[in-house]
Amino acid sequence: MIEKKEVKELRNYFILTYVIFWLLLALTGYIISLKVPLLIQNIMKNICAWTPTFVILIMFRKLYPNITFKEYLKLHFTKKINPGLFLSSFLLQVSVAIAAILVFFLINNRPLNTIAFIGASSIIPVFIKDLSSGALGEELGWRGYALNILQKKYIPLTAGLIVGVIWGLWHLPLMILSGYSGLELVYYIVAFMVAVISFSVVITFFYNKSKNILIAMWMHFWFNFLLKIVIIDLLPLLIYISVGYLISAVLVTIFNRSEVLTYK
Repeated sequence: MIEKKEVKELRNYFILTYVIFWLLLALTGYIISLKVPLLIQNIMKNICAWTPTFVILIMFRKLYPNITFKEYLKLHFTKKINPGLFLSSFLLQVSVAIAAILVFFLINNRPLNTIAFIGASSIIPVFIKDLSSGALGEELGWRGYALNILQKKYIPLTAGLIVGVIWGLWHLPLMILSGYSGLELVYYIVAFMVAVISFSVVITFFYNKSKNILIAMWMHFWFNFLLKIVIIDLLPLLIYISVGYLISAVLVTIFNRSEVLTYK
């Protein structure tokens, strides 16, 4: 059961995560306007992505008065993970990405032999950027704290949906600054929200199998990275990706009802 104190702390956590992220994002925008070197811009963007963990650090003594931060990290990183979880989650995400790309090319009557990948020189920078931003920076907050607290009151499916909505809306400034406008912006926001909420349900299932935050970080990384390795229009790809993750979330729920629809 969730206590009133925990509900209040969770609410404050979400509010502070939004406020600090949006303030850091505004600061990053100002720094970019000064035309500082690209490396500094990327560092600032990565700092923004670490907001969920920063807030854990800020609120830690209130959230976890009886343990040290080192003990908190041990709780989230030392539990054994079945290697099959890494492989199965990876294959699922690659399948979603491949299906989305194939659908994009088929619908637009483009030959499959015209698929273009990002250059070899870009792979490592993109890899480092995606790993060191959202994948490592967010999960101690979204899954490590928020999801675990919500699952004291809700079944995993509901808790995953709630985290997905809050997680998705947290990105709203980035959606607005995406460069899209009008109806395209609406499509982008809807596709992004469907993808993130559906992915949150999937990642909740895999995380609950081990309670090790590494699996969440692993999946978060591939979610971001697989969107970037093919040179393709982002909006239609995101729409197809969102459908793929929605189908994945439904299938995970149907075939794992005893785990997804049962209180933890």
